[in-house]
Amino acid sequence: MKDGICLIIDDENSQCGLTDRLKTAVGLCYVAQLNGIGFHFIHRAGFDIRDYLAPNRIRWGAEPDEVLDSPLEKQEIRYIAPYEDLPQFRKGKLYICREYIGNNLIEKWNVPEWQKIWRELFWDMFTPTERVRTELEACGMPEHYTAVVLRFINSLGFTENAAYNAPFPGPLQEKLIGAALEKVAACERESEAPVVVYSDSVRFLKAAAAQGYMTTDTDGVGNVMNRDAGDYVILRTFVNLLQLAEAEKICSILHLEGFPDNSLYNTQYPRYAAIIGGRPFFRL
Repeated sequence: MKDGICLIIDDENSQCGLTDRLKTAVGLCYVAQLNGIGFHFIHRAGFDIRDYLAPNRIRWGAEPDEVLDSPLEKQEIRYIAPYEDLPQFRKGKLYICREYIGNNLIEKWNVPEWQKIWRELFWDMFTPTERVRTELEACGMPEHYTAVVLRFINSLGFTENAAYNAPFPGPLQEKLIGAALEKVAACERESEAPVVVYSDSVRFLKAAAAQGYMTTDTDGVGNVMNRDAGDYVILRTFVNLLQLAEAEKICSILHLEGFPDNSLYNTQYPRYAAIIGGRPFFRL
């Protein structure tokens, strides 16, 4: 194990979803580069991230025993805003981070052109594995498409073990689905490309498909925070992220007039897909 910053995410500290974990990894890699030291990433929170995103130009891959058995001096650090307790980094030392919040330090520090910097660093760090590339090719996506994203969390029935909200009453759920489909239709009218719908609700995806919209695979709906999510859900989480990054534009629907504010959730997943792909992003 060489010196530098080592981010470790395993079952003991697997809070946050995929986007926040990637934001943490990119942010700590940025810190490492600023300080002229290496960066290492060990992800064993239900899966090895290298099965889906392999190291690219930055060779961040490492094994847990390399850290445990390293003869280097070690220091625990925290990646938590406002980052005031980050140490004065020096070479010849190993800085281990297991405590994190998925903030984007590059944005928080108001770095000029932070989105460009974040995107370029992401691609320097990661490349899709052959398995992910094969799944992407098998999806049969249109050459051009507009991605429309709606995340309901629990308003249409429990989908996550989260305290964000509880399922709405049945009649309100039906009205919510209808209003969300109307918003999707509005996106379609304003788009020159066909619409592809992404959601965390299988029920809504089936309703969208019944209206003739192309949707993401319902068998892959889930969250990597759920340790029982299964391999296919994890695979589709990465595939959907990269599909979004290839869209002509991404529309994240957050508000439906006349419905409670917690009907839809402000997920960062589509926003960062847009940053990864350098695509236009709209909150609606």
